[in-house]
Amino acid sequence: MKTNFTIALLWICCLTACQSKDTLIFQDEHEICFDKFYVDAMYPGTESADSTLVSFFFFADNVLELPAELKVNLSGFKLMSDLEFGLRVVEEETTALPDEYMIDEKYIFHANAMSEDSLQYQDVIRVVMRRSERMKTLEKGVRLVVELVPNDRIQLGQVERIRAKIIATTVQTQPVWWTSEVENELLGVYSQKKYKLFLENVDRNAEFNGDLIKNSPDQAIKKALEFKKWLSEQEPAIREDDGSLMVVNV
Repeated sequence: MKTNFTIALLWICCLTACQSKDTLIFQDEHEICFDKFYVDAMYPGTESADSTLVSFFFFADNVLELPAELKVNLSGFKLMSDLEFGLRVVEEETTALPDEYMIDEKYIFHANAMSEDSLQYQDVIRVVMRRSERMKTLEKGVRLVVELVPNDRIQLGQVERIRAKIIATTVQTQPVWWTSEVENELLGVYSQKKYKLFLENVDRNAEFNGDLIKNSPDQAIKKALEFKKWLSEQEPAIREDDGSLMVVNV
């Protein structure tokens, strides 16, 4: 009985040591994966596939490049030095052309990089997406799929998170908050051109949304009136792409 007790005590001590602040995850080799799931988690997981959106719509036309920020998680013992790793483009799942993105030759997972809640090793890497003329005609934008590349110091982690999907677009679909009520009583019929002008000249901080309409309707009306005034001052009058006058209904 004493022998069994001693073995149990040693086992508890071992588990406690593996949970010390310098050892966040249990394995002794380093494994890397993205924070987002590229595909739905396998059973019994419940996480859903996700992607990273890069939208040029909210930026001036002369902004030609934007970074896609990808969170990367690392498991294993505490890093004593930076770790290098790579990315490769998954050609068969990518619709973006080579001139629409830029991948670095190598990426760095910095020693002691932590998540905001300090519960895991986490760093952020950036993949540059480039605006192209053809994006204007692609409602769903272009898709870039990248996969982590391991080496002799770092291995791949959870299979559902070794790839990341990035969507780059210049198109903005009608926001959920732009309802028939907003159409009839505030901003009129939605169009990308109208929304872009509204953001560039009135709602520069993109504050006009469902919460503003619900909680501060006076501010929503004020912004709509400001936009209506701005439109009335333009010479020649601004027209929609179909040739009709741009109208605000407030």
